[in-house]
Amino acid sequence: MKIKKGFTMRSVMGQNVVLAEGNNADSFGKIITLNSSAAMLWEELKGKSFETEDVADLLVAKYGIDRDQALADAAHILTLMTEKGLLEM
Repeated sequence: MKIKKGFTMRSVMGQNVVLAEGNNADSFGKIITLNSSAAMLWEELKGKSFETEDVADLLVAKYGIDRDQALADAAHILTLMTEKGLLEM
């Protein structure tokens, strides 16, 4: 999977937000706020193909959490990003 082209993360008034650009802006019409963990993942994953395990590896490396917890957290964030239309398979 990959982060869809046409979406970018920006800092707006101290918040990390995802905004649509170009053609996506007309149909997207939302601003999505990312917490610091999600923002870190966005920066690490943009422009790359990845799987749930790759996201879990980033969480383990950054936060030193248990692998099983990292896999569960990775699956959760990827589900949310998919539901919001930010990922392509």
